Amino acid sequence: MATSSIIIGLVYVLALTTSVVPLAVGLEPKGESTKGRRLLVALVFAATQALMAFVGYLIGTMIDYMFGDLLPYLVFAMMLVVAVKMIVDSMKVLKAKRLYSFTSNWGFLLLGVLAGMNTLLMGICCGGFMPFGPWFFLSVAMAAFLWALLAIRVPYTPKVLRGTSFVEFSGAVFIVIIAILYLFTDLI
Repeated sequence: MATSSIIIGLVYVLALTTSVVPLAVGLEPKGESTKGRRLLVALVFAATQALMAFVGYLIGTMIDYMFGDLLPYLVFAMMLVVAVKMIVDSMKVLKAKRLYSFTSNWGFLLLGVLAGMNTLLMGICCGGFMPFGPWFFLSVAMAAFLWALLAIRVPYTPKVLRGTSFVEFSGAVFIVIIAILYLFTDLI
């Protein structure tokens, strides 16, 4: 694997999992939870991201044969769809229309599933683009774990909402760039 492919793969995985950040912010504020609970919540986000990517991969293996030579174009289109979804989500975060609260521990799982929709969609296209091969799922889990661990203790403020919106928007921009590199260059 070339160095450029590794760097692009890392950026892709980090960008794909940025949807964890706005959903994890403020879940376990400082002083209100133990270190073990924060790790558990971050692990829930990591596991759901990896599981959603794997489910997408399984769905993709069932339908990849139908696309044949058009698979690279499907991957490109799916990357653009995910990027547009991320941009729309980041605008919702910016307008404070995408804030969640819950009273049971099942809420963490639901937020993890919501954050995993991007990895599910891109998992469907793993037959055409899957950086790191089978290690892709572990890399998605590690990236989601790191994003969640960084964001979990941050309390809600207007500045934080702008910051999390910017993180998700930046992830969308990187995915668009990677989509263009995927379709029009030999770097990947």
